[in-house]
Amino acid sequence: MERTETLRDYYEFAGRKIPEDLLKHNGVPRHFNILKRKNCTVGLPFARRDYWKITLLNNKAQLKTKQETVIIDKPCIIVSQPKMAYSWKSFDEDHTSGFICLFTDEYLTYDLKLIFNRLLQVLKANRTSSLFLDQDTYDLMFFYFQQLFDAYHSDFEYREEMVQKWLQLIVYQIIWKQSTNSPFLVKQGSPNWVVNAFVNALESQFPIDSPHNPISLRSPSDFAQLLNVHVNHLNHCLKVQTGKSTTQLINERIVAEAISLLKYSDWNISEIAESLGFEYVQHFTLFFKKNTGVTPKQYRATQARDI
Repeated sequence: MERTETLRDYYEFAGRKIPEDLLKHNGVPRHFNILKRKNCTVGLPFARRDYWKITLLNNKAQLKTKQETVIIDKPCIIVSQPKMAYSWKSFDEDHTSGFICLFTDEYLTYDLKLIFNRLLQVLKANRTSSLFLDQDTYDLMFFYFQQLFDAYHSDFEYREEMVQKWLQLIVYQIIWKQSTNSPFLVKQGSPNWVVNAFVNALESQFPIDSPHNPISLRSPSDFAQLLNVHVNHLNHCLKVQTGKSTTQLINERIVAEAISLLKYSDWNISEIAESLGFEYVQHFTLFFKKNTGVTPKQYRATQARDI
């Protein structure tokens, strides 16, 4: 069984001072930190981590996950999420360039959660957790991380707000660059251009910002009509590209949004059902239970107990 490395374990392994909030907190604290890669470890053993880690680097290294082994030989940014298992090895003696950003899931506000959910969707679509950068993009990202570092270590009155804004900017930049590398992004005229259009149309509806602003595209025929293709052609393209039907992809995205809203919003279940395009809350309840095994009420109660 794979072991799970905690943030405290990481600080100890890296020979860094353990922050006070980790020393004083018995459970999982709302923790954030950004470090320069000065004197960072040359490697990390294969293990799961219970925290987020965003690393900006410009040296030779190897990242190994269950899905891939990536040889890093150019500027790169790496995103690891809680429960992700990976190992890390640096091949350069000078492995001090860049930054490491560490934080627990509890640190993410509702707005940040929505952004990170979108980031994970893009990373999943590209089947990777790393993004190679050209030199200009690396320099820009280095500037963002430096501003984040300076804000975090300042005594500015609105320090927390600045930290979150710079973190948002970094994540949006990753999403943008990853999206341009997505296998879904193909030119119109190619047999699979419709896949890109479908994904863009589906994602454009999320995250939902109000229970009174429901999604309007719910069925395969809705998307087929929007894209001006036959529903069977849409389904065929998606099956070839993703291995899933149009209905499966739509339902998976709606379930993911429902989980996010149940977990992080204060909307009641009727409002969530309305925002996801369900005319009756009973229909939403049956849909959610079919796809998750529990009702929305049961899921929310479980989350409340875990707080």
